[in-house]
Amino acid sequence: LFCAAATMKLYTFAGNTHALQTLIVARYNGVDIEVPAFEMGKDNKSAAFLKKSPLGKVPVLETASGCICEAAAVARYVARMRADTNMFGATFFEAGQVDMWVEFAKNELDLPVGMWVFPILGFIASNAANTKQAQEDIARALGVMNEHLQSRTFLVGDAVTLADIVVSCSLLNAFKLVFDAPFLAPFPAVVRWFTTCVSLPEFLAVIGKTTLLQGATGAAPPPASAPSGGDGKKEGKKGGKKDAKEAKEAKEAKEA
Repeated sequence: LFCAAATMKLYTFAGNTHALQTLIVARYNGVDIEVPAFEMGKDNKSAAFLKKSPLGKVPVLETASGCICEAAAVARYVARMRADTNMFGATFFEAGQVDMWVEFAKNELDLPVGMWVFPILGFIASNAANTKQAQEDIARALGVMNEHLQSRTFLVGDAVTLADIVVSCSLLNAFKLVFDAPFLAPFPAVVRWFTTCVSLPEFLAVIGKTTLLQGATGAAPPPASAPSGGDGKKEGKKGGKKDAKEAKEAKEAKEA
């Protein structure tokens, strides 16, 4: 078990998928991360917090050496804390592939997923044209993923990496709230990959059981036996708030 010199703190609101990805990585790496109670719209505007995150945004990781802002940077930092857990793959090339998929999530998934999901959560007004564009953009990205995953269990190499964690968290709310059976029908390999990831103990320890909107049907058979991804590790604390409170805090985070 790896232990940092001092317990780190992750500041975020409950249910923030951009923070959940770091907590899942922490499970794989055996890193203890504390998640203090945090209220968006209040705590993120305090003078003390603005010293940690000048823009008042979350997630923010507080370490013994200082604070790290931006979700991908935080996840990468925790992933790099150990070299023996495959978070950046097994080779230098695989490390580059991991970074490629992390950027893919940021550039191809996060915006359209938000545009489709946020009106349902009440964060923004519904706009049919925007939703249609988001659906087209996501379908294009899932098409790329589906082709890639036809002969692979995971995105990079033969076991879970940071790539799987970040991309699956980017798609988490979409799978739960908007991806119905007809939409997912062309992407069975993606469904198989996603359900494999969220069923692993390190994911379950942080996000609990994930129920797909369309049910866990329509997945392609695995191309090979999926590695277990390693034994469960020590986890950071996670939020267990009700959906309504998560939606309220996420909306305040967007407006902050």
